[in-house]
Amino acid sequence: MLADRYELQGLIGRGGMAEVHRAVDRELGRTVAVKLLPSEYRGDAEYGWRLRDEARAAAVIDHPHVVAVHDVGAADGGEVFVVMELVEGRTLRDELADRGRLTPDEAASVLVPVCEALAAAHDRGVVHRDVNPGNVMRCSDGTVKLMDFGIARVADVEGFTNTGVVVGTAAYLSPEQVRCDPLDGRSDVYAVGCTLYELLTGQVPFRGPSSVEVASQRLRESPVPPRQVSGEISPDLDAVVLRALALEPAMRHHDARELADDLRRFAAPDPTLRTEVINRPAPVGGGAGPTGTRPQDVPDEGPGPGEHEPWSAVRRLGVALIVLAVLVLVGAGAFLLLG
Repeated sequence: MLADRYELQGLIGRGGMAEVHRAVDRELGRTVAVKLLPSEYRGDAEYGWRLRDEARAAAVIDHPHVVAVHDVGAADGGEVFVVMELVEGRTLRDELADRGRLTPDEAASVLVPVCEALAAAHDRGVVHRDVNPGNVMRCSDGTVKLMDFGIARVADVEGFTNTGVVVGTAAYLSPEQVRCDPLDGRSDVYAVGCTLYELLTGQVPFRGPSSVEVASQRLRESPVPPRQVSGEISPDLDAVVLRALALEPAMRHHDARELADDLRRFAAPDPTLRTEVINRPAPVGGGAGPTGTRPQDVPDEGPGPGEHEPWSAVRRLGVALIVLAVLVLVGAGAFLLLG
């Protein structure tokens, strides 16, 4: 029992930085999800504050496609916990593992609510910074939920200026994240573009032998157009994906709402009715499971055709690679939490 109110009933899932338990709120008589730090971190004040930060970032976003935060507190021993809406279903990572890829209309349909959720977050000054298939759940009733604001950051009065630390899942990092540049909502637009690319083709846009290589490729190359990977993708949808994946933020969709509007043109009337299974054309990058993802390397199949980035990006590449290499070695970076 936590805080004489929340009765834990069983572990839902565990990751490197969090555990999620099913629980009953005895005060309100409802079933909830409770997120706790793993036992080795529960006495660590810094990790406790990180968990509180996640709760605060998500709590300011009141949106039907964002997992709701109900409460945050501390147990008798001082361990921080977060009480959240219990969502049950399958992540897009699960669906990719089973199906290989989604049909174009279903992929567009499932990402429209994700863009709407991100737009609501951006309106409150919050950049998610880790959008990927493992952080999007399609619930049993068909509702789509965006999860895991564990590494989100709230903007200050001068805008989204949290820099100096590379965080996020390597295959979905925006170029500005790799360069440790200031971030705004267009960084999340890029991550949605990576996710859309994977849903359509069954593979991430950039692949390589290490997380550092995967993250840095986007500073040197353009992705292979998804239409060259899957002939089912229309030229118009191909253009939407490539615009979202533009190297420079100014060349992408202006915000998540504009991307949502673009995707609606390709969306199925009811994505919950689409169950067609498509054979997997290539290994899917990233982790699997209903509780989030970890960075996972994918076999290198060689660079695709691309163009050189502007000189400003090249000049910063060396510094970015050093930062990335150090972070990989010391295990810093993404605070990947279970949703």
